[in-house]
Amino acid sequence: MADKVADNIDVEASAEEVFAVATDFAAYPDWNANIKRVEVKETDDEGRATTVWFEVDAKVKTLTYTLAYDYSEAPEAFSWDLVDGDVKALSGSYRFDEFDDVTEVAYETSLDPGFPIPGFLKRQGEKAIVKGALADLKKRVESLR
Repeated sequence: MADKVADNIDVEASAEEVFAVATDFAAYPDWNANIKRVEVKETDDEGRATTVWFEVDAKVKTLTYTLAYDYSEAPEAFSWDLVDGDVKALSGSYRFDEFDDVTEVAYETSLDPGFPIPGFLKRQGEKAIVKGALADLKKRVESLR
């Protein structure tokens, strides 16, 4: 069964700036400590990554997976779904709502690792996912301004 994690954070930047960092997958290992390697496999006509392979330090073990990205709501949002990999299911989305000089970033993901994880390790993993997806994203975006 997939576990859903969702949270949001305010970033002092435009939605366009946050979207640009959040979709620069090749740079993820530079600012997200959980992500070790990334390979963009396919892009669309606008140069946005549509299929991306990840190697992730999941603390319990290193996982690899490939995600397909959907930009039908861009630049206000984008989403992803699992293509294949070491997990059973993985999907999620980012949404960017700009207010004056702040953008509220909403992050949601649903993950089924396909193997049992003790409760305390699952909670640590969820915290690490949200930290990388939101706090580390905020730090990266604001450092580039």
